[in-house]
Amino acid sequence: MNSSTQEQVLQIRKWSECDLERVTALLREFGYPTTLSVMKERMEGMEHDPFHCTMVAELDNEVVGMIDLHQVKSYYKQADCITEITALIVSEDLRGHGLGKRLVSAAEEWARQKGCCQLFLRSGNRVERAPAHAFYRHIGFEKSAGYRFSKALV
Repeated sequence: MNSSTQEQVLQIRKWSECDLERVTALLREFGYPTTLSVMKERMEGMEHDPFHCTMVAELDNEVVGMIDLHQVKSYYKQADCITEITALIVSEDLRGHGLGKRLVSAAEEWARQKGCCQLFLRSGNRVERAPAHAFYRHIGFEKSAGYRFSKALV
């Protein structure tokens, strides 16, 4: 981090409605087109779900990152529960400064408090995802075999 970034105060906290505009902007920056009204509806729908948690990284009162978590129970996993990171975004100009690592650490703590013993995420295999994959490995994630199949329900 440069010296001015080091002096700034970073806070990881649960999202609130006042973060809606910045979270929407982060999603757009990451390539997910959405609108404020759509995001408001989605986030309000998850706000009281005990199996969901959205946290933001706030640097000197500006939201610069977010992580979304979902607790999962499954027949195929031996563990009682696991937590999926469904979104992890840090503002492009602040990547590489430890904010993503801090968000994942907060996710680990939330998952442990929920009694989960594993954290996982899914990521595309496009070439532009290589830096993200390196980051995941760097903070202790292991690549597992498999494919993600999806089917549109119309």
